[in-house]
Amino acid sequence: MKSDSPRIRERVRWSDVDKMGVMYFGAYIRFMEIAEHEFFRELGFTYDEITEKFGVWMARIHLEVDYRFPARLDDEVVAWTEVTRVGGSSIHLTFPIERADGKRLADTSLVLACLHRDTLKPERIPAELGDALRLRLA
Repeated sequence: MKSDSPRIRERVRWSDVDKMGVMYFGAYIRFMEIAEHEFFRELGFTYDEITEKFGVWMARIHLEVDYRFPARLDDEVVAWTEVTRVGGSSIHLTFPIERADGKRLADTSLVLACLHRDTLKPERIPAELGDALRLRLA
């Protein structure tokens, strides 16, 4: 992990747990999303700015989650973003998710595709954004 990747800390909420008292599998996406937004914000590009400045959308096209250990109500969860690949029109990110004590809860990954705002056809990643992402390659 790049030491400058922002870490988010968030508690498991009542709405995150299922009947077994563990964090529902879909709730992990919320932690990924928070980590992703904070990463891009820290990088200097909010999603609104990417769309306005470059005329592209960053669409989520692939998601993987490997669950390692259950999180429970009120556990403090820590997540961060790692850039693993920057292609011509795609960005591959991973999101390690841990409990605050370092116990790994899940390994997740996401592929984003850069799409033209109007046509929704693949578009090259804007050079300024691609350069910033390549500096963060894990």
